[in-house]
Amino acid sequence: MARKQLKIVRLLEPELCLECRFAQTADVEAETGTHQRMIYCRRLDCDNWDIVNAEPARSMEVDDYGLDSAA
Repeated sequence: MARKQLKIVRLLEPELCLECRFAQTADVEAETGTHQRMIYCRRLDCDNWDIVNAEPARSMEVDDYGLDSAA
């Protein structure tokens, strides 16, 4: 199985993700070692991503629930 390359991307319209069934929250570790809560999208063909300035991520731990449960 191919290894996933985790990337941190900017969302063009973050509020659209709040009701998306493909979105979850995750604890993401950046290449610098900093941790941050972010939105994790399971939809690989999403057009709400700005991938031009994508940054690599070291690791990610996805919550077991969706965004609506996290609030």
